[in-house]
Amino acid sequence: MKVIGITIALCFTYFLPYAQQKSIQVNTQISTLGYEFSKQQLQNWLAEHNYHIISQNDNDQQLVLVMHLSEAQFNEWKSWSLSLGNLEYQNVETVDNTDEIEQVDLELKFLESRILEYTTMLEKMGVQSEGYQALWREKMSIEERIFNLQKRLITLKENMEPYRVNFTLKEEMTSPQEGKVSFVNMPGFEYSYFQLESPNRHFSASSFQGYFLKYMFTKGKSYASIGAYRANDQPSDTALTELFVFNFGQDFYSRHLGRGNKKFGNLYSGYTVGYMIATNDNKKLDIGYLAPSIGLELFKNKYFLWDVKAQYIVPFTYNRDLRGVSFNTSLNFVF
Repeated sequence: MKVIGITIALCFTYFLPYAQQKSIQVNTQISTLGYEFSKQQLQNWLAEHNYHIISQNDNDQQLVLVMHLSEAQFNEWKSWSLSLGNLEYQNVETVDNTDEIEQVDLELKFLESRILEYTTMLEKMGVQSEGYQALWREKMSIEERIFNLQKRLITLKENMEPYRVNFTLKEEMTSPQEGKVSFVNMPGFEYSYFQLESPNRHFSASSFQGYFLKYMFTKGKSYASIGAYRANDQPSDTALTELFVFNFGQDFYSRHLGRGNKKFGNLYSGYTVGYMIATNDNKKLDIGYLAPSIGLELFKNKYFLWDVKAQYIVPFTYNRDLRGVSFNTSLNFVF
């Protein structure tokens, strides 16, 4: 009778209408500095909700979760999961279930034939026969497998859980050796206005303006620039009037303000290390400097970046006479 029941169930699942043989696969990754706390929040949430969890693997750095969810469950999960940390990516794609349905059908037919064989063998064996118990346990295991496959096939054909969620929660790494460097090729140009803090009329002009070629080579953002300042005035014959500059800099996004993922208004901080040759008609000085900065990306997309920043230039020599604030704006393009 049990074999007949399994056969009827198989026929029922086979003739179920294929409502929609497509599902939506969502791959999401979230990073967080408080990994243990976020993981505990996630585990508490899962304990309170009856989600169909396929697999869950975790260690001290990341947790990977695979689930099948209904549309209502997914809408609930989608909004809540963003509270766990910073969204690294979320990719959505449509997946055709036809191949999986065919595979489950094929496996069910195979297991049905095995059940019939085992049933026939058991009927010919006595209960006390050698090997009877082992064969019976194997038959029970196959019946359990058939039951689980039947549930999966019904779910696929009726599309009751159309969302397949592959979710990764990982600890955010801040050390340089753990970071991934993404290289870009973005040349551009920069305009800068440099105002000295306490100019000495016998040493230099009070303000300069200049133009630079700026090459950005990582999304980080790391860049190098070369250019020159020219004095806006010449208070004396001994005052420096030109500054030829080469520098290297890096900018950093705040993890609390979107990490540079917005098109408009990305706030960042950074630093520049540089070398300048300061000259007039009678002398030349070699000067190194460090300049911490803060800036704002006015607009950014995959091909174009326009930003402004202010930096405080601190020379390693002649500090009293040459330190000051520069105001810069730059344009860079993907080449």
